[in-house]
Amino acid sequence: MAGLARPTTPRQVTASWLTQALQSSGVIEPHIEVGSVRQEPLGGGTGVFGTLVRLVVDYTEPNSGPTSMVLKIPTTAPENKAVGLALGLYVREGQFFRQMAGRTPVDLVDCYYNDMDVEAGEFVLVLEEIRDLQVGQQTTGATVGQLEIALRELAKFHAAWWMHPDLDKMDWLPRNDSPANLVVVPDIMRNAMGVIEKDWVGVIGREAVDLGHELAAQFDSIIKRTGEVAHTMCHGDARLENMFFNADATKMKFIDFQLVIKATPAQDVAYLMGSSADKAVWDEHGMRLLKMYHDALGAAGVPGYDWDQFWYEFRLQALWGVVAPGSMIASFDVGNENGKLLSRRWMERGWHIPMATKAREIL
Repeated sequence: MAGLARPTTPRQVTASWLTQALQSSGVIEPHIEVGSVRQEPLGGGTGVFGTLVRLVVDYTEPNSGPTSMVLKIPTTAPENKAVGLALGLYVREGQFFRQMAGRTPVDLVDCYYNDMDVEAGEFVLVLEEIRDLQVGQQTTGATVGQLEIALRELAKFHAAWWMHPDLDKMDWLPRNDSPANLVVVPDIMRNAMGVIEKDWVGVIGREAVDLGHELAAQFDSIIKRTGEVAHTMCHGDARLENMFFNADATKMKFIDFQLVIKATPAQDVAYLMGSSADKAVWDEHGMRLLKMYHDALGAAGVPGYDWDQFWYEFRLQALWGVVAPGSMIASFDVGNENGKLLSRRWMERGWHIPMATKAREIL
């Protein structure tokens, strides 16, 4: 909204500011005003690249709009914000809601207000707080039912943007082989292997660590190969903590679109399995789930994408995907016991997938 300052801290979100924001996007009628707004902690609150706060809202007329919502703004830590800007995290999510959310036929978190000034590095989102579903528990691991519905919904997500001509017009939507990734990611992988060799052989096994060293030596090539098979838009961070489910996993919603990317659909599938499916779940159900996803993609209207091509791309992305838990344990302070457990589970699962699928064969 022209003339409405973008808050850089939650305290700058006043009743007057929120009134103008919600009126401008049509969430509340022009004669309705926010009477009061209260900020409350939400989840971790402050992440590496951003801040999330619950807004509890009263209106001058009852039942005039949502009474609970989520404010999402960039971090105030200068170094972290600079990285977020360089990676395009904030602009990707803002542009996704602006250009793509309404054209993506899956259930997504609603966006009530979206404003950004790319040149100034200012971004603000006001989002639905999902109250009728529960966020997935990545430390516990996905149930088979959660994986099934997530894969079916991802198939619809990917099919909607399959080889879409608009993707090439979106200069804010990167591929894995973007110049920034080619500069940064191989070093992340190489640095991670030093920590993995020292501390993680007992967790993921000697053979997996040896594979990691092979990957680190040629990760530039892996990145380029993943870029060559970019067919569609992917969520980019398709793990359990970015998905909400009902109790019997018959309904779900996606959140968090800072990492949307043009890629092979196998990127989201491999990332979901590697981050959120326990080894025993993969061993018993993994191949069936992959075939279910591939069938769903075809049923959603994707022609000519045969199983052999998908299987190659899945194994390629399983190799690429180990950089995520690797960077987590090597580059970030994982914090409390929950963070440590999440790191361990992701390492166990993420390195199991390339080993179980014999992905070394495609190096």
